[in-house]
Amino acid sequence: MAATVKAGISASLTGQFATQGRQALAGLSAWVDYVNGKGGLNVGGETCPVSLVSYDDGSTADTARQAIERLITGDKVDLLFGPYSAGLTTAAAEVAESHGRVVWNHGGAGDAHYARGFRNVISILTPADQYLVGAPALVRQANPEANRLVILRIDTGAFARLVARGAETAAHEMGFTTVLDLRYRPTQVNFTEIARHVAEQQPDLVVTVGRIRHDIGTARALARLPNRSNIGLAAVIATPIAGFEELLGEAADGFVGPSQWEPAFSIPTPDVGPDAAQALRMLNDAAVASEVPIDYAMAQAMAAGLVAERCVALAGNLDEDALMREAVSADFTTFYGRFRIDESGRQIGRSVALIQRQNGRKVVVWPPELAEGDLHYPF
Repeated sequence: MAATVKAGISASLTGQFATQGRQALAGLSAWVDYVNGKGGLNVGGETCPVSLVSYDDGSTADTARQAIERLITGDKVDLLFGPYSAGLTTAAAEVAESHGRVVWNHGGAGDAHYARGFRNVISILTPADQYLVGAPALVRQANPEANRLVILRIDTGAFARLVARGAETAAHEMGFTTVLDLRYRPTQVNFTEIARHVAEQQPDLVVTVGRIRHDIGTARALARLPNRSNIGLAAVIATPIAGFEELLGEAADGFVGPSQWEPAFSIPTPDVGPDAAQALRMLNDAAVASEVPIDYAMAQAMAAGLVAERCVALAGNLDEDALMREAVSADFTTFYGRFRIDESGRQIGRSVALIQRQNGRKVVVWPPELAEGDLHYPF
């Protein structure tokens, strides 16, 4: 019997990222089932079964470091998959770097690990600074006179800074003016007062980014405004996640947010792995088995497995340097989209779509070539 290839993941099964962590684990498990269903992983012409080891990182950086250390030194995994969230991914990359190990990054869109010079992270996700670059153009499409921008973000962590900077740069290039740049601490924040202040600016576009609970708090306060029509469009990072509508109900309608993946824009016939229909069935089965809703975090993790599988086949072995070389030179598609990275491991092959909550469902509204419907405007 061929040697078993060990895959390992640090997954947030508890804490603030528990939903996304459980989804990520389910998505990676779906990939393991897919590979083993074909007989195993192709490693230099030998077909090897894959096993999966996982640890709950509790949504904290310190526990994620411990989980990654254990996967590397204790379990001696062959393929190391990172956690969900930019902060936890950076923590994981730090440990992996010290051991000369590659991290297959499905859950962290920040750039802290690049800023620190880590060269061991292979990213599936479009970077955070690209999340809302389409929002100004989307607003202008609906209102050619739009020019007033409000930035509302948490003042901790690199992720919020990157998203806001990317959106603001794109807006300024189109002639928008930032009329309010409001940053708040993650504790003791008065969302009602913030929403009132935002509405007073009569913005054409509001970009708001915090942690999930802050985004939902902000959105709830904006939706309750008596003068909600003073806001042209509200782009909130958490809009696409399942919990957004669950917590806001009908008030979720009208909000726009970035999505790394939606079933509507899966690649029908990809170069690698299952086609869109088969992938969706696999994700559905994984969602039922894990009792979590299908969402982008699940698709991303499954795609990370497919990318790793392809790079192992191209390298013909599990050597870390060989895998990194193949990943940097590769250019192919999975159901999730195009995979192409630069020499640092940053994803450059795909872009993020914008969805809007409309009548209880998510509708892709940007870019135009992927749009399922028109933007409902104003907010």
